[in-house]
Amino acid sequence: MKHLESQISEMTAKMDQSYRETQELHTAKSRAQAETADLSQKLEEAESQLSQLNKAKLTLSRSLEEVKSSLEDESRVRTKLHAENKNLQAELEQLREQVRSFSISSSFLKVKDHLMY
Repeated sequence: MKHLESQISEMTAKMDQSYRETQELHTAKSRAQAETADLSQKLEEAESQLSQLNKAKLTLSRSLEEVKSSLEDESRVRTKLHAENKNLQAELEQLREQVRSFSISSSFLKVKDHLMY
């Protein structure tokens, strides 16, 4: 009988130990599930932020290309205007030379006319 009681006591202790281990495993499983849910939510948020950043990057890239194109157009216009300005200044200098030449000729003719009379 003592042997049977001893076996029952051992079995009860083993069952209690198994129950405690089972409870610990359930607790660990619950913590792991909660952590998995938390990490899944954080992953979804990170993916959403990444998507928004990619959209912003695309928008900024398009804006940058538009600005580059605009600057290239402005540079072409500026180069063209610079060349036109140079040509007009050369033409103005020629006209000034003509005016000076005409003025000298006109003065010379006036003096000549004055001397003739």
